[in-house]
Amino acid sequence: MLDLAIPDSGPLITFGLLDRLDLLDRFKCPILVTDMVSEEVLRGPDTAKDKIIFERWFEARGNRVQTVDTTYGAMWKELGPEARERVKRLHPNAGELSIREFSDTLRDTIPEDDQVLVLFEEHAVKKMKFGPHVTLIHTFAFMLALENLGVIPSANVLHAEVLKRGRNLAKDLFERRALTNAGLEPDWQIDYDAG
Repeated sequence: MLDLAIPDSGPLITFGLLDRLDLLDRFKCPILVTDMVSEEVLRGPDTAKDKIIFERWFEARGNRVQTVDTTYGAMWKELGPEARERVKRLHPNAGELSIREFSDTLRDTIPEDDQVLVLFEEHAVKKMKFGPHVTLIHTFAFMLALENLGVIPSANVLHAEVLKRGRNLAKDLFERRALTNAGLEPDWQIDYDAG
């Protein structure tokens, strides 16, 4: 069984900006996000177009999108705006620490016969140890895979649209495949509805 895990808000922001969260909906599996990711994409002003997109997306997915609590997310919820600004100045890597805690949770709780696809944009994710049953893929590499599956006409066109809308998305081809107990590379695309 596959789980889609999104440890940093980058992929959601990118696909939300494009109003293409439907590309994530095609996974036939649970979608796991950290509480920090949920907080980040939902905290904007009520008039922000992408906030409305995210609220509708989370609501429509029901319990399919599962929020994984982290120590940092719990702490963040308790802080007021001024304290949050202080934390950001003093500990600019607090979000990365939340991701690291999330990676530890996945490694320690997901059964090894299950597979996890981690979709990310935060560079530090590449160095984290999620366990051997986890595939890591950058958003742009994911777009290329969708192009190869015939789901989207062009990853480069989507990338250009992201840049046009003011978001910097690296053309990162990073993908590190998981290994099964038999030493084979599993294919996350089996659990993706390309049709």
